[in-house]
Amino acid sequence: MLITVGTVNSQSKISGTVLSAEDSTAIMGASIYFDGTSIGVSSNQDGDFDISFMDNNSALIITSLGYEALVLDASEILKNPVDSKYYLPFKREELETVYLETDPWSRSRKLRHFRKEFLGRNYAMYNCKIINEDAIKLRYSPSEKTMKATANEPLIIHNEYLGYAISYRLADFELGFQMNGGLLLPYSTYFAGSAYFQPLNKKTGRKVLRNRDRSYYGSSLHFMRSLYKHKLDENNFAIYHKRFQVPTYKFFNISEEGKNRKIELLTDELSILYDKTEQSAIVSKNTFTIDQFGNPSPPEAILLKGIMSEKRISELLPLDYKIN
Repeated sequence: MLITVGTVNSQSKISGTVLSAEDSTAIMGASIYFDGTSIGVSSNQDGDFDISFMDNNSALIITSLGYEALVLDASEILKNPVDSKYYLPFKREELETVYLETDPWSRSRKLRHFRKEFLGRNYAMYNCKIINEDAIKLRYSPSEKTMKATANEPLIIHNEYLGYAISYRLADFELGFQMNGGLLLPYSTYFAGSAYFQPLNKKTGRKVLRNRDRSYYGSSLHFMRSLYKHKLDENNFAIYHKRFQVPTYKFFNISEEGKNRKIELLTDELSILYDKTEQSAIVSKNTFTIDQFGNPSPPEAILLKGIMSEKRISELLPLDYKIN
């Protein structure tokens, strides 16, 4: 998931009012933010807000406790950027799903797997905590060898390693298992959602700043920004095809689409080597665009493997992150 940092010019304001779809009353304290960024505000007592907008692929998300979230893409926003009314419907109680198959796993076992695959299997994970784990519903299916997770409210994550409080709306989570040497082990992880970043503390220490830079270099965000700016070589990314290094842009068809870059992979899969040590790969079946933040869209058009895919929530940076 994953800006031409110093040169963003097309910035404007979006303003509006957040209202209840039931009775048109103002919703105070609604969160309005661009997905994956730290760009966000809250509505005032009259439901009013205004927020800075920069050309990007991130959806604008409007959400409030007890209401369904409203997700708007950039084209919808720009149709009426000023004084628009945004109506949120009440969240309806869902009936519990009836399962014919018994779940044999304890909640603690499922939570251990969820934490590792969602937060990441690295040192940063141990400095990252989900505050409201009770909101997570988990179920393991023995016949399918999969574990699924849902949440009825945004997950609040305190990431001490990177110094962020993250509000994460979990849309989907599925963890697949397979037998290996007589052991049932995870082999595939998929999750999707939207994130809003806020500073965890008023002052960010030097150690946290170093951690942020360490997480950024070699990440998918670093790669996408480098591809956007046509600076893969300068940023120590080498491209391989079928085990052999190839000219960096040989298998990328890159064209301009407004301020975005339209990318088409001319082969099924490319390997990526960062700084001669970190191995990853990119798979794409469809064209996608990259915006000034380094945000690819649609996210489902690409699949990342290797080191880039292993950097999970504990090393996730906002799309508007600026390197120190």
